[in-house]
Amino acid sequence: MTPSPRPAVTPGALTRYKVMAIVTGSLLILVFLGMLRYLPGLDSLEESLDPAMFLLAQIHGFVYMVYLVTVLQLWLQAKWGYGRLFTMFLGGIIPFLSFVIERRIADELDPAKEATS
Repeated sequence: MTPSPRPAVTPGALTRYKVMAIVTGSLLILVFLGMLRYLPGLDSLEESLDPAMFLLAQIHGFVYMVYLVTVLQLWLQAKWGYGRLFTMFLGGIIPFLSFVIERRIADELDPAKEATS
């Protein structure tokens, strides 16, 4: 039984996805950490962080839109199902998920691994 061929994904699409997944995930973690200021006992941080957090949330929102475009491009090239698309979309809104998904996809589509197989 021969292994199924890997999808025809351009290296540029994979690289763009990997970069955007890491950038989006990192910004999401920063936004999430900024939300911790609303915990009881950290009220003094709330006013001092508001302008910075607003800007950071805006930047994450823009970067997330670019991330969605790179996800869609990679998904279309790889011809995956809708479940994977949905999971990849969630990578930009659930902390740490983008890193996990990025690693799995990179391992699956890495051309260097294909040459050694």
